[in-house]
Amino acid sequence: MKSITMNLLKKEIKLGNNFQTLIWLACCLGMYFIPNYPGYIGPFYITIAVMLTFALNQSSHDILYTTLLPVRKVDVVKARFLYAGLIETLAILFAVLAAVVKTLAKFPENKSGINCNIAFIGFLFCVLSIFNLVFLGNVYKNPLKPGLRFLASSVIYFLSFAFFEIPVWIYYGTKGKLEAGEISGLPKLALLGKRLTAPGQNDLPLHLAILGFGIMMFALTWLITFRRAAKQFEKYDM
Repeated sequence: MKSITMNLLKKEIKLGNNFQTLIWLACCLGMYFIPNYPGYIGPFYITIAVMLTFALNQSSHDILYTTLLPVRKVDVVKARFLYAGLIETLAILFAVLAAVVKTLAKFPENKSGINCNIAFIGFLFCVLSIFNLVFLGNVYKNPLKPGLRFLASSVIYFLSFAFFEIPVWIYYGTKGKLEAGEISGLPKLALLGKRLTAPGQNDLPLHLAILGFGIMMFALTWLITFRRAAKQFEKYDM
């Protein structure tokens, strides 16, 4: 069964939405280096690439033709999930690369949100996990009509990253008082935001804890979402 899944994955890579996916990957990497630009916008292009792999089925009838092959429906879902996981992993690796390059090159801090650091990568795992739950966890109810599911998951994506950015935004709103030492009376979220985007030497455990939580959340939700999608596709009437 592993060989069948890998052959289906090769089909996804060779015959799927590969050219546009390369464009979205390039956009994702490039946007990490735009000064004062939200770090979560680049990975959002990867979610578009995931959605387009389903939208392409409307014209190519890929799912219909694939299910006519001597393969199980669960293998079809597994191959698509592996493809989506591959490009999402590339988005995260790009974030790691950007964090290293921007640190070594001493890029100025990102005043529009969290800097590209360990905590950001952990939060990115969380945001992509939520996207997967909403989109991949529901799209197989009707894989030929991914639009509404993607619209809902896009709204959730931006709400999720806004939730994680709130402490950082509050920090930048009160940064003058923090630099002046006027800590009393400031919301605790401002101090948290400073630790997230401008960490001191004692903040590494916090960042590593966020990264560890994000990785565990990503792995757990991936398993839950796959099982849910496989059950939905088994019930789907071609």
